[in-house]
Parts: sequence; structure tokens; C-alpha cells
Amino acid sequence: MTVAESPVPQSRAAELLDRHGIRYEVVNGEIIISPSPSQLHQEIQLDILLQARHNGYPATMDASVVFPGTDDELRPDVAVYEEGTELPRTGMRPGHTILLAVGVVSPASRIMDEFGKKERYAALGVPSYMVIRQSGDLWTLHSSPEEGKYTQLTEGPMGDFAHVPSLPWAVRTRSLDRYM
Repeated sequence: MTVAESPVPQSRAAELLDRHGIRYEVVNGEIIISPSPSQLHQEIQLDILLQARHNGYPATMDASVVFPGTDDELRPDVAVYEEGTELPRTGMRPGHTILLAVGVVSPASRIMDEFGKKERYAALGVPSYMVIRQSGDLWTLHSSPEEGKYTQLTEGPMGDFAHVPSLPWAVRTRSLDRYM
């Protein structure tokens, strides 16, 4: 293995990661590398993505989004966008049109998903951020960002509906035994 004598510029590092198909995000200027999601993680993502599309809203799973005025490249596990948002087949999706970002928490991503991304999404004005824990106990919904912080917090058990203020339908969460 070769070790660089000086730091690699962020854009070059991102280019190398893209070329090799490695999952990463850029959050507050830091590159975060994530392992591939588990089957359960993917089942939860797919369930929420299909709910959005069934209700006529564009949605993506693990796709890069960019926000005007930042160098961040966030990858919500699921992003639900404003009606009529044109999503490119590849490349960056428009972060400023996200209504709901979802993070499915795995052991490797817990601190970043529950704290780092919550703060970043609030600062960027994403109306709602939902955290779903793979442990199966609770989901948490953060909403109503003001001055860079979410002002509303709602929690509920898996298997319950989450009433998301930025969406006209309640997001169904399933108890984990319903997946797989």
C-alpha cells in the first residue's frame, strides 16, 4: 500500500472513490466512507421509497444530493422530493427540493446518522429528517427547522405511522419482523 506524503484534495479523493464504486458522503467537509447496507437496511429503504412513489412523489435511495452554496455531498438512505422534481438518472440530485430525508441507522453509522446528519440537514433547511433504528424499537422524526436546528421531535414505535409535516401522507413503518 502506498501512503501519500501530503493530503489528497477532497475532489481528487471523491473522484477515486467514485471510480472504485466505494460508498461515501461528504458531510461538513469530511469524507465519510460507509460499508454496504445489510439486507434489512435495504428492505427498510425500499419500503419507504415505494410509499413515496405510490403517493406520486419522486424519491431516491442512496443517491448523492447537493445543496447550493455547500461542498457537501450527502446520501440519504431515502430522499423524498417535492412533486414535479426532475431527478437526473445519474449525478447529483437537487437537495434543496428534499421534503424528507431518511437515515436507517446501522451500528457503523449511528453517531453520524443520529447527530451529524441531523444537524447538517437542519442547517440546510431540509423540512424533515427521519431516523429509523435497525434495532427495531423506535423511529425518530425531526422537523420544522429554524435557525439551523430542528424544533420538533416526534418518536414512535416501529409498526406505527409517522405523520411527517412536509408530506401529505403518513409514512408507514413496519415492525422489523415484517421485513425479509
